[in-house]
Amino acid sequence: MNYFSLNNNCLSLFAPRHRANLSKDMTRGLIITLLMSTALPAWAVEIDDSTTTPVQTSTANNGSADDVEVTEDGEIDLTEQPGTTAITVDSNNSVTNEGEIVAEDTDNVTAIAVQADVTADITHIGSIDLYEDYDREDEDDDDDDDGPLAVGSNRIGINVASGGTVTGDILLDYGSILYIEGNDSAGVIVGSSLAGDYTQQGTISVFGDNARGLAFEDDVDGDVLISGTITAQGQNASALEFEGDVSGNVTIESTISSTGFTSTSATNYVAPIYVDDDTEAVEDRLDEDDLYDNATAVRITGSLGHGLLINGAVDDFTSEEDEDDETKDTIDDFDENRTAGRIYSYGSAPALSIQADSDEALVLSGVVETVRDTTDDDDDDDLDEILVTFSYDQGLINRGTIYATGQNIGFDATALSIDGSNDETGTVSIEGGILNTGSIQATAYEASSTALLLGSGTSIGSLENSGSISSTIYTLTNDVANGLVISDGSELETIVNSGTISASSNGYGGQVTAILDESDTLRSITNTGVISGILISDGREDDETGLQIAIDLSSPNGGATIRQYQETPTEDVNGDDEIDEDDVTEPTIYGDVLFGSGDDVLEILDGGVAGDIYFGEGSANFVLSNSEFVGDTYFDGTTLSLSIENSEVEGDVDFGTASGTLNFLSSTLFSGNLTTRAYGLNASISESEIILLEDTSLNLATLAVTGSSILDFEIDPQNLKTTPFISVSGTASIGSDTTIRPTLTSFIDDDFQVDLIEAGFLSFDEESAELATDNVPWIYNVSLQTESSETDMLSLDFKLKSAEELQLDSNQSNALGAVLEVAMDDDDFGSAVTQLYTEHNFQEAYNLLLPQRTDAATRYLESQSNAAFGALSDHLEFARASSESGNGAWVQETYSHVSYDGSNDGPGYDGRGLGLALGYDHSIFGIDAIGIMGTMTDGKFEEKTGGSNPVTMKSLGIGLYATEQLGPINLQAVGQIAKVDHSSYREINLEDYTSEVSGTWDGQTLAASAVASTEFGAGPFRISPSIGLDYFKLDQDSYSETASNGLNLWISDATTDKVTADAGLSFVYVWRGGGDPNRTGPAYSSYTKSNRDRPLVRAGLDIGYRSTLSTTPYEVEAGFVGYEQSFALKATEEFSDAATLGLSLLAGSDLLKIRFGIDGELSTDATAVTANAAVKLRF
Repeated sequence: MNYFSLNNNCLSLFAPRHRANLSKDMTRGLIITLLMSTALPAWAVEIDDSTTTPVQTSTANNGSADDVEVTEDGEIDLTEQPGTTAITVDSNNSVTNEGEIVAEDTDNVTAIAVQADVTADITHIGSIDLYEDYDREDEDDDDDDDGPLAVGSNRIGINVASGGTVTGDILLDYGSILYIEGNDSAGVIVGSSLAGDYTQQGTISVFGDNARGLAFEDDVDGDVLISGTITAQGQNASALEFEGDVSGNVTIESTISSTGFTSTSATNYVAPIYVDDDTEAVEDRLDEDDLYDNATAVRITGSLGHGLLINGAVDDFTSEEDEDDETKDTIDDFDENRTAGRIYSYGSAPALSIQADSDEALVLSGVVETVRDTTDDDDDDDLDEILVTFSYDQGLINRGTIYATGQNIGFDATALSIDGSNDETGTVSIEGGILNTGSIQATAYEASSTALLLGSGTSIGSLENSGSISSTIYTLTNDVANGLVISDGSELETIVNSGTISASSNGYGGQVTAILDESDTLRSITNTGVISGILISDGREDDETGLQIAIDLSSPNGGATIRQYQETPTEDVNGDDEIDEDDVTEPTIYGDVLFGSGDDVLEILDGGVAGDIYFGEGSANFVLSNSEFVGDTYFDGTTLSLSIENSEVEGDVDFGTASGTLNFLSSTLFSGNLTTRAYGLNASISESEIILLEDTSLNLATLAVTGSSILDFEIDPQNLKTTPFISVSGTASIGSDTTIRPTLTSFIDDDFQVDLIEAGFLSFDEESAELATDNVPWIYNVSLQTESSETDMLSLDFKLKSAEELQLDSNQSNALGAVLEVAMDDDDFGSAVTQLYTEHNFQEAYNLLLPQRTDAATRYLESQSNAAFGALSDHLEFARASSESGNGAWVQETYSHVSYDGSNDGPGYDGRGLGLALGYDHSIFGIDAIGIMGTMTDGKFEEKTGGSNPVTMKSLGIGLYATEQLGPINLQAVGQIAKVDHSSYREINLEDYTSEVSGTWDGQTLAASAVASTEFGAGPFRISPSIGLDYFKLDQDSYSETASNGLNLWISDATTDKVTADAGLSFVYVWRGGGDPNRTGPAYSSYTKSNRDRPLVRAGLDIGYRSTLSTTPYEVEAGFVGYEQSFALKATEEFSDAATLGLSLLAGSDLLKIRFGIDGELSTDATAVTANAAVKLRF
């Protein structure tokens, strides 16, 4: 057999030193002894059936002492025998219970009682059931049960009397049950000193007021193994108590719990986001008798010679190599033989309390772990065989769970409490400190919680945490959550954290601290995990009354060092086949860090920090490397050293009156305000970018900027600084490769100057230094200036650009004054203007500030009118082509598209839409046809200014028309009036500023057209020349826009008109079955009915030229609503002459004809295209 030992947490393997050597005489003696023992009686008194008679070991065998065994079939029933004991051990004999010991509704009964000063083994394999026929009932009709948990009293499963020593082992074996109902009752009480081992693998359950699960009231000279569940429920219930010393190891590897509540799942807490008018009042959710408090789940008041082990797995990650390795030669190889221990407290009592009695020195020595063969590795059916023994440095090791929850409103929660005596005469020492690889957690509701409390009179030495130590509260007020508290009078020098130490509040009013040192003994914190103090939203607004502190060392005067770095990865934890930094936790500190008045060191060498840092009156050494830091830093001492390398920092730094060094090195990015009240710092900036915010007031002794560094100055023009950003009493050396980059946060419509650096002597080459304008608003010109007098000064000179320099067109120039007025008045908009850094961005944003300022509406609506008139012409073409007479109805649908390219003085636009034209005509008064027509259009146009700025138009129109043929000349005239509904939308989307602007207004169009045409040719091929004159007028009403966030305009009314003349040729091919191909433009009466019934096909090609004779352009007055300045907007486009082109195809017969066509108007800078489909019905 091999033996293992672990000293300083190192494993050693060694063989037995001596081989056994039995002499012949010794062998002979052993044989004689064996023969003598077989001559003695080897059986115990058996109880193998049901009996009501109590038994005493001293008289068990017909008046003689003997062992007692209750077999599987045996039962001792104490029902209706109050004050009795089933088995009394009053002699040096053992008891084994494989059967049942029961009592129903019987008080003052004990299943097994052991008197003091006996030698006896107690083995419980069966069941002990001291119960009562009682159930809680709903007595007040509130839908929950009422009354106490139990009504009987003083019922005990196993009771070892006090006042002496009992020699022997107590075993509650696998599958055993010990169930007790009754007030002031207990599962197992060991009142005397126990010289032997206590092993529990079965369950203990006790219900009732003052319930006690397992209590050691005196010393134990042996080991204590709790491998079975212990449950204690009732007011002041306690699950496990150690009042004496234990010489061996104490191991918990099962679930132990205590509560005074009637339920461990029901709660009277409701989160604020779920509270409404129908939510019950707190007092109505649970009754008072449901909310009794408990006593400590596990309480230790004696020393533990081999420490306390709450068991569980050593390693929570198993690699493929470990899975394939079946040899058990390391600590974690035995994890399959370990079972997790869990200690739960539901109520305000601690889950685990270690507290010294008065005048006592309680000591937890290093843990000794014995690993049993629970998986039966050697197939010998012995699960209790010891495989290996490990010795550890720490006196308290938690691999499992220590959990306390208040569960209901107003109950504090403490998971682990270690404390000296209340009168401060007793002390607690944990040799080697505490090792936590499991979970220590406390949760409270509208109350305070603490995960780990080190009280006065405790000496711990060190805390090593690779698991979780967490405290959580749910609060509407200012309740407190602490992860670790080191009280005044306690001693803890070192914390090594690779897991999580946290405190959190669901509710912004909470006061949370992950690590709180009130003892002035904590000197070192090493963090490779997470330390966090955070406030979490519970759905209510943050009133900024809460505190979120990661580490509070403000009480100590002796100074402390906090060091954070990333662990070196050794295993492929994330399974990506690479062992790299992704396989270890990124070290992080969330929450504020507070130092005391001593000399303090903060080294953040990797990971991140999110929270403010406060250094006290001592000297401060702050190092950031390869890290990210978000928060403010305050120095209250007289000397400091701040070194930031290859890190990103966002936050303000207040150096106070300290002297020392300030270094920004190697790719550091800093953004914040730097302030000092003395000239004691020597600053160096190398290969870094420093963004100095507008409240910076940095006084330095010297300054050196090198290595292509960037100095970014944030400037508020509306609140210009009266002092430089940086003032140097000595020399300020700005390297020639340095970049100066200004950033503006507000807008003023004037020129201004900003002082950047003042120095006794300024070394700066204005010619070679780079001024970066990528963060300078396009609306300004900026230049660097140096000036020397009593001191040297480096400044920036800003000048507002003119409209010409901004490259604005005439309409934009007209609006500039009004836009600047708004930018000066509206800080949000003004700030957004300062974030337009390029001409493109500025122009795009500027254009969206203005309403429509082109003749797009005129051109688009004119195209729709032309399309409607084209539909009429198509219909009349039907008539001429077929020479019909009589009533005629027609309908035509059109799609129109217009496009204008724009010019240097105005934007272009695109428009598109659908139209519907219909009409009816009849020959009357000797005129070939007189008719009425109606039109409906729906479309939109959008100016090409970038962004979203559509204008939609819907119109309804009515018109009259007539046509007559005078000899070879066909005459056509039409007039129409239409109502137009306009709506506009502009989405002004700037950086950090958005406004949706919309407007609606009415309008009216008037359109007229006259055309004369004829037709030449014989046979199917024809040529038809035509000339025409068109008039179009658009009236638009005045209107005011609405906006979601300002920048809405008022716009005056406007009138536009246009007169055009056109001439064209149509080339036509006509085919008609059975018809006369030689006709030339006959009148309606020229053909007989038989002619008209024949099918007709007509294809045409139209070419022409359209000339604009006169126009009145779009012109309005406009201004921003609520502001004084107004400006004129006038369309700058010119309607140039255009070529026209069309294709058409007509087919039909007497009753139904269909035509398809496409027409285009093409000029050098604009196009208008119309596609249409028409149907004519004759009746």
